[in-house]
Amino acid sequence: MDATNTGTAPIYDLLITERGDVIADAAHAAEQTRLKAADTLDFRLADNARDHAA
Repeated sequence: MDATNTGTAPIYDLLITERGDVIADAAHAAEQTRLKAADTLDFRLADNARDHAA
């Protein structure tokens, strides 16, 4: 089955109904983790604070 195919997949639809959309949930969690990591590892903020303190 081609993952880009947007046709009907009754088994997948049933699983989503029963268990939730795990793929969408995982994608959302990955994006939230990426954003948090980018914010945490943004050293520009520390550099700006140091420049203004001097």
